[in-house]
Amino acid sequence: MTKITLDLEQLLSDGKITQEEADHFLSLSDSKKRAGLFANLFMILGAIAVSTGVISLQPSPAVGLILAATALGAGFYLFQIKTEEWRILSHGLIVMGCLGLAGWTAWQVQETWPNTMNWLPQIVALILFSWGAAYFKQSFLAALVPLSIGSLIGSGTAYWHASYGIFVRETTVTVLLFSAIAAGLYFYREKLTAAWHGVVTIAARVSFFMVNFGFWVGSLWGDYVGELWVSEDGWEATRAWRDQAIFIHEAIFSIGWAIFLGVCIWLGTKDHRRFLANTAVTFLAIHFYTQLFETLGAEPLVLVVAGATMLGAAFGITRFDRWQKEHAQKAD
Repeated sequence: MTKITLDLEQLLSDGKITQEEADHFLSLSDSKKRAGLFANLFMILGAIAVSTGVISLQPSPAVGLILAATALGAGFYLFQIKTEEWRILSHGLIVMGCLGLAGWTAWQVQETWPNTMNWLPQIVALILFSWGAAYFKQSFLAALVPLSIGSLIGSGTAYWHASYGIFVRETTVTVLLFSAIAAGLYFYREKLTAAWHGVVTIAARVSFFMVNFGFWVGSLWGDYVGELWVSEDGWEATRAWRDQAIFIHEAIFSIGWAIFLGVCIWLGTKDHRRFLANTAVTFLAIHFYTQLFETLGAEPLVLVVAGATMLGAAFGITRFDRWQKEHAQKAD
């Protein structure tokens, strides 16, 4: 029996294989290595459980800082070994360390400067996630970089009793900024080595989601551009500012979103980018149903129409994706 040893990290950095090919080769690797990967996963879960227990027993910023720094240091050390056996564990510890340090910063700011430095946790998180994504080629941290940028311009998520939500306070800025980021990342990723391809792709895709979230919120409420940075002196001051501010009507966002998604579908089918085309079609459906219920309300007839068209949309999206696969195969 012939055995072949491949250095996947080196082949990726040299651009001789893609990330998908590396993952495929890894899936065909020796079962002992696969067992090692499972052991890595169990060690990550164990580390999370221990950290959670320690913080619960001794809830303090100092304990959180020590645990986060330890996880990041251990992950950095294992990453330098550069063997597949330790790859998952090292990346898991790196993610834990970066998230822990970002969380510790937010905790410390809340305890020390609750009303004066609310922007500091977002800055620290952006730096940590950007460094982790770039240095370790960490795709999960790459996905958090656009989210960190979004938090600096008033975007985020919220939870209250049995309900979840997203908010975008600067919709125009969000749409313009993340459109530029997504387009730039998509353009330059082809010029980068294969090792960077997956990281840049993830960041570009999350940025694309942020663009659509901005359009979504804007299509419902419009946008008073720059309101996030207005001094919080109460509703009277805000209303006085709005009287002088630039307001972009929700109809502009609705029309602009439809045009934007149409262009994305065209580009996706033209260049065989299934993620771009399929995601744009999905958001186009979201746009349609949002405007349908926003305009006509939850009337019985509207519900019937929405249900019937949703079944057709599900079938149509499936056929659209299949058509894209066949079209890409013919082009190759």
